[in-house]
This record gives sequence, C-alpha cells and structure tokens, in this order.
Amino acid sequence: MLVVILGAGHRGLHLAKLLIGEKKDITFIDSDPEQCDLVSQKLDCMAVNGSGTDPEVLDEAGCKNADIFIAITNSDEVNLVSCALVSSKFKTPRTIAVIRSMSYTGSEMNVPLLGVDIIVNPSEEVSKQVYDIIMNGLYQGAMTFPHTPFILCNLSISYDSPLRDMPLSKVRPLIKTPFVLTAIQRGRQTLLPSGSTVLQKGDTLALVTFKDQMTEMLGEFDASISTPRHICLVGAGRISRYLLSKFSPSSRKRITVVDIDEAKCEQFSEMYPETLVIKGDITDQSVWDDESLDDYDLMVAITDKDELNIIISAYAKRMGIAHTIALVKTNPNYAMLARHLDIDTVISSTESTVDSLLRYIRGENITSIHSIFGGSIEVAEYKLTATNKLLGQKLKDVPLAGKVIITGVTDKDKNSILASGNYTFTEGDTILVAVPHGRVDYATRLFS
Repeated sequence: MLVVILGAGHRGLHLAKLLIGEKKDITFIDSDPEQCDLVSQKLDCMAVNGSGTDPEVLDEAGCKNADIFIAITNSDEVNLVSCALVSSKFKTPRTIAVIRSMSYTGSEMNVPLLGVDIIVNPSEEVSKQVYDIIMNGLYQGAMTFPHTPFILCNLSISYDSPLRDMPLSKVRPLIKTPFVLTAIQRGRQTLLPSGSTVLQKGDTLALVTFKDQMTEMLGEFDASISTPRHICLVGAGRISRYLLSKFSPSSRKRITVVDIDEAKCEQFSEMYPETLVIKGDITDQSVWDDESLDDYDLMVAITDKDELNIIISAYAKRMGIAHTIALVKTNPNYAMLARHLDIDTVISSTESTVDSLLRYIRGENITSIHSIFGGSIEVAEYKLTATNKLLGQKLKDVPLAGKVIITGVTDKDKNSILASGNYTFTEGDTILVAVPHGRVDYATRLFS
C-alpha cells in the first residue's frame, strides 16, 4: 500500500511511523524543505518539497499510484483543495482530510464532498475522549467501543496485591467478574499474556469486561469510579464547544468555563446560557479564590497552550481538586513527561487524531481503534463480512497465540459474549481484537 501524506508535522510523523512499521510505503509532501530533510533522515520514506495544491508536486509524490491520500497540514483550505485535486486528477481511491474549523464540519456536512471521502476533526476527537472519561466515572484507564458493550480497563498490580507473583491460570478463578486479559505492560515491555504468565509488582493489566460490570471489576483491584458534581473547563475553544454540546442542558448547569478572552466568553454565554462562564486568568490566584475553584471535583485544562494545561492540572491537584485532565495539543513529547506528574489523565491530540485516521486506513470493516501502552497495542472492532475465511471455524482451532487476542464478540442481533475457545466465527459478528503493533497487518488480512 502506498500512502501519500501532505504535512510532515507531529501528526504526520506519528502516523507515518506506525504505517512504516506495518510495511506500508510512505511519501511525504511538505512546503518546508528542512522538514522534508528531517523526515527523510528519521524515517524510511520519501519526502517531496512543494505545495499540496500544485498538481506537479502531487504527481511527483506518486499520487497517481497512491492507495490513500491524507491531507494533515495546519490549513483546512489546503487540506480540502489538495484532496479535491488528487481525487479529480489522479483518481486516488481514498482521500482523507484533517479539518479543524467547525464551519467545515458537523452533522450537516455529508462526505464524500468535493473529493474528500473522510473528514477527521481533531477537536471533536479530543472532546469524545474527554466525554467518555467523564461518563466512565473519571477512571483514567477506561476505553469504550461504539459497537460493543465492552470496556477496557487499565489496572495495576501493587506491592501488596494478592495477585502478585501468581500465574494467570490461578488468577482467573479468584476474580469473580468475567474478563479477558488483553495485554500487560511491564516497564517498557508489552506482553501478550498466556496462562503461564506470572503477574509482577508494577504490572499494568489491560482487561476487557462488560460496561455494566466495570464497577465490580475495579472493586476487585481496590480501584473505584466517581461522578463529578462540578466540572471546570479551562479554555473556551473548539474542544470545549464540542464537549459542552454533548451534555444535556441540565448537565451543563454543573459546568463552569474559564477563559481570559472576553469575546470568547460572551460567545459561550450566548451559546450555553445554563453554563457559568468566567472571564479571568486561570494563573491568577484571585480567580481561584473568588470563584472557589478548588471546590470543584474535576478540572479539564484544554487551552491551546500545552505548558499551561500541564501546569494548571498539576496545580489543581495540589489545591485539592480530586481529578484533573490535561490536553497536550502541539508537542506530543509533553504527553510522556506529563504522565509522570500528579495529573490523572493526559490526552494527546496527536494520538487521538492518528487513532481516527488509522481506523479509516485499515479498511471498511474496522469500526473503532484505541491505542494503548504507548501505541504498542491496538484494540479494534472488526466486523466479519461474508467473504471472511474464518467463518464457521472455532476460535480454539485458529492458531492465534502470540499474534492477536480476541476478547469479546457482539453478533448481528446485539447479543454479546466474552470470547472463549468454543466461539464460532459468524458473518455479521463484531469482534474486539487486541493486537501488537507489529502484527496489525496480519490481523487486518485475517479479519478482512
């Protein structure tokens, strides 16, 4: 597969690294010659210097032979125009545009449009992630899937855990809540578990169970969830706007927005009259004192400044706010550093956007993707089509050990089970699959 990526910024580089690891051919286009030199040195790919709206540059990059064209520059207009050119001139099978402006996106916009097959909005992807965290009881390691009733929880083995130094085969009878263990993170190493795998102090387990049994599962690991009564959003930007729109008017009464920009505050007050909007500098202690911000249960720092988000989230914890969420928008390196601070959840806009792009790149039968453990494991929903070669076979008869783990199954009638060896692959089933990044291409072929 040849993928042409317009824009060699953070998102483009992160996406290219993953795709190159899957043996896909990548060609970059970027208007900055220094950035082209950088990606050519860092990655095993080609880089063409020039404008994505120049047909000659597009031709030089190989768009006439490309399977997918992805426009991911910082300009919505360039992304739209380049996709239109590629679609009309080179007949590239699929075009994907990353669009940030709300004026180009929303429920009223249908794709394909103007040569764009798929639109990914980074702000909307982040807002979905924040909303899911809030709705899942502020448990930072929880991930949901839109077409199955399962939830993935990250849980740790502590020093005094009764499961420490115990093989997984003996752990299962001790856990009353049904689950499937998808992966283990041990330091910098990621493991696909087997029955003989021994749990160690400090291990982080990625467990899949049913959403309605999450509370019971967390309780067995001395973890818990909580519902915030009062939420403070720092930053009146696009992400906050998308996030507020997901809540009901009655729920928005529990939400406060703080921003230093008067015009943005006025706009938010008009759009969401039930929400308290405060014009003020969040770094000013008097704002905290006057508005009693330290009485809130959750603070979500989602400004356009990574450093501010990290500092405010860490400070909020010191002020007594129970839970904090910080957005890392422009520098993905900050995400790794911030996760070592006293911040409950760090969200990387780059990672959430790339997860969405991967979903469309993988194929039409993949309905969602979550990356865990720094991208070393992907957990995805695959829908089995009529042509799948696994149909009619039992899971225990398919040699998947050490390659992928099938965790849950939802059939076309919405009946769901946690996978076992006796499960038979059936057309229309949606299966939840955990796969190491190096095996993604294998899984895509297997379940397509």
